[in-house]
Amino acid sequence: MVVEKTNLFVARMMAYVSIACVAIISFEVFMRYVFGMPTNWGHELMYSLFAMYYVMVVGVVHYWRAHVRVDVFYASRSRRTQAFLDLFNGVFFYLFVLVYIYTSWNFYWSSQMMTYGNTFLGIPIPGEASFTDWAPPLYPVKFLMPFGGVLLLLQGICWTIRDAHMAFTGREFK
Repeated sequence: MVVEKTNLFVARMMAYVSIACVAIISFEVFMRYVFGMPTNWGHELMYSLFAMYYVMVVGVVHYWRAHVRVDVFYASRSRRTQAFLDLFNGVFFYLFVLVYIYTSWNFYWSSQMMTYGNTFLGIPIPGEASFTDWAPPLYPVKFLMPFGGVLLLLQGICWTIRDAHMAFTGREFK
């Protein structure tokens, strides 16, 4: 399915982000402890990249079904019974994801609509910015929260279709 390929693509991109995070953290630690000159941008960029990584991988984690579940009851059941249980739990999943998307969209939108006072070549730039002297915009990273939620929602729909097929026919969906 297109959704699953998209989530796998995002996961590959986030692997590169994690490499960038390691490089930035290493640079920051080196600058702080070897030269005694920590940087604002390194610390802040590291936080932004980790936040981006965290909210963007939830769809692929759901693709691999790697979220926490109570395996004491679930793992010993047949695949068909597991599908019924997943359909039942889907109600709670969709409730959570829809609330998450709604609240994170509001969080992003309020950040986007703030006026911080930044300018570029004399042109005012809207949106929330960090309070450090580097002052990067925060709303692009906050936009990824609802975007990652949508990827999670779409992956959940894929699993619901597969679980319904398994629950009602006893065969895997291909």
